[in-house]
Parts: sequence; C-alpha cells; structure tokens
Amino acid sequence: MSIESILQDVPLFSPVPAASLEALVEAGQVVTYPAGYVVCREGEEADTMYVILEGRLRVFKQDEKGNEVELAIRERGEFVGELALLDGEPRSATVVCLTSCRLFVLQRAAFMELLLNEEKPIMSYSFLTALVKRVRFASTRYFKEELAQRALQAEMEAQRHRAMAQLVAGVAHELNTPLGIVNTAVDMIQKRLESEQLAAPLRENQEAQAVLAAMKEAANLADRHIERAHHLVQHFKKVSVGDLAAVRETVDLPVLVRDGLELFRINARQSGLEINFDNQLAAGEATWQGYPGPLTQVLLNLLFNIERYAYPDGSGGVVEIELRADRRREPASFVLVVRDFGRGIEPAHLEQIFTPFFTTGRGKGGSGLGLAIVKNIVTDVLRGAIAVESEPGSGTTFAVTFPQVVEER
Repeated sequence: MSIESILQDVPLFSPVPAASLEALVEAGQVVTYPAGYVVCREGEEADTMYVILEGRLRVFKQDEKGNEVELAIRERGEFVGELALLDGEPRSATVVCLTSCRLFVLQRAAFMELLLNEEKPIMSYSFLTALVKRVRFASTRYFKEELAQRALQAEMEAQRHRAMAQLVAGVAHELNTPLGIVNTAVDMIQKRLESEQLAAPLRENQEAQAVLAAMKEAANLADRHIERAHHLVQHFKKVSVGDLAAVRETVDLPVLVRDGLELFRINARQSGLEINFDNQLAAGEATWQGYPGPLTQVLLNLLFNIERYAYPDGSGGVVEIELRADRRREPASFVLVVRDFGRGIEPAHLEQIFTPFFTTGRGKGGSGLGLAIVKNIVTDVLRGAIAVESEPGSGTTFAVTFPQVVEER
C-alpha cells in the first residue's frame, strides 16, 4: 500500500487533494525504527510530526517521582507530535516504539508551506478537527480518571470510618461488663448503708452518723455517675453501630440531636462551651426516616470544628443548635443549624473549607478532612445540602438541610 493511500485514511490529511498529498509525501521522508527505539523524548526541541505506516507507538509522560504515566497507544494510520507543527515548543511527552515501526516524518517547514498554499482552508479545518478530537478524548479520559480517583479516596475514607466505628462498638461492648459489676457492687453498698442492722448501733454516735451520711452520699454519687457512664456507652454503641451498618431508621429527630449533644458534653465542659438547643419542631413533625449514625457524625464534626477553631485553647463561648422544618422546600425537609459567635472564617478561606486536606489548623492537629467528610455525608448519605455563612470576629453558621424521608442507599 502506498504512503498516499495510508495518509488518505488519516483524518488530518484526508481532505487534502491528491496533488497536494503527493507534494506532501515528497516533502517528507519514511524512516524505520526497531522495537524499543525512542522516537522523541519529553522536553526535547520539536519541529516534526510522525504518521504511523506500520507498527505501534507508546506515548507517556513522567511524574515528579520519575514514574511513567501512559497517555496513549498509537497504531497504523494514527499520528503523534502534531503540536510541534504549530508551536515548535518542546515535546510534551515521550514516544517509544512498541514494535518495529515504519513512520512517515513531516517537518514543520513543509507543513507550514502546505497551510499557506491555495488549499489552506481545507488543511486548516482538517487539522483543527483532528486537534479538537484529541482534546475531547483527553478531557473525557481525565474526567473519568478524576472520578475514579475520587471514588477510591471516598471508599478509603469510608473504610477508615467503618473500622473506627467497629473499634468504638467493640470498646463500648467491653466496658459494659466492668460497669455492670461496679453497678452491682455499688447497689449492694447502698442497700447495706440503708439497712437497720448498720443504722441501729450508730444512732447514739453523732460522729459515726456523720461518717455514715458521707458514705451514703458517696455511694449515691457513684451510682449516678455509673448510670451516666452506662448511658454514654449505650450512645457510643448506637452511633458506632449505626454508622457501621448505615441502616435507614425511623427516629425522633430532636431526641437524636440531644443524644449527639450528650456525647459531646464532656468536650463542651472541658472547652467552656455553652450549648443551647432550640427545637422548633412541632410534636407531630419530629419523626425522621434516615440514617442516625451519619447525621450524628455530621453534628459532632461541626462541634469539634467549633471547639478547635471558633473558640480555640479552651476560651469558651456560646453555641446555638437549632432544629426546624423547611416547609417551602420540595421534598419536605429538616434544617439543622449549628451557630457559633467565635473567631469566624476569613473570606479567602470560606470557599475552600469543604476541600479535602485544606486546613488552617495543621499545627493544632487538624487534618483538613473534617468538613470535607461532613459535606460528603450530607450530600451522598443524607441526600441534602450544607451552607455556611461567616464573618471574621462574628462567628460562623452552618445550615444542614436534608429530606424528612431520605431515600434508601
């Protein structure tokens, strides 16, 4: 098969008249390279393009670590190096022969001469069409690779959270046994302290009565805190198992929010945070069909963010939690508002706060994933949306909107 007939099948040259194509072939040359031969290297000066007459070429780039990133495999009738004919800039990729190859080589000078003759409109159109196809292919491939990369990152993050949830559930389960034993022991002590056998001999001894009263008070205090610890463990199990299983449930939404705030109570006390919960839901509209574990995680992440950034170093402050129904939205939705009156967010940072790994608190242990995880949970799990408003020095408000009935995942 002649070179002209092969070039006629190349989109770049197919519109070119036969006479011009013959002149083009005369201006170029045919070369043969063995398998493994480097046709051109990334960064080299360039003024030549290659059309594959026989064989296969591999096109790749190198990343910062020297790893090869394959861009394409070109076969008979395809071409490489076309950008060099337009701008003469250094090669953007390396091209290697996968097999022995026979190539048609066209210099930039000959190509420009063809563009400048009377067939210029035809040649320009065909060349631009070929370039547009390449750009479309590259854009589509990049988009798919980016989606795959994000999906992989999301799955890795989900696996990490499942592992953490499983760990928390396991620890909570193990704590139940010693708590049960201690609860039984304290209950026994309380009954003995209240017994007549102990009280009768001590009625005439005021000092002994005072000691007995102190022991009763200590036993009651221990009993209350054991009950509180048991309550917290149950909540840990509920949240971790809910997050692990991600099962849709029908729950009382205000109760769920209060349970989440209870889990944060210790942190709030240590950080000097005063948390006020304003439940604006009527009694008949408090039922939610959704995923309790993920929603609790969203609330806790926002509270931890306030603790770390809004009121840093235990400075303390007020946090307002508001729960209301959005009756104007379709479908019917709930709105969970988390508002602080702390340091606020700089305008330059506000658009980046949901970006993975963006953080202004790297030195404080921030990973830059907290708010990114919040947004992913709200949009992907709760099928909702999250909005933020902030002003430096005046605080920040997050509004999480989600359907009253979340679709099954």
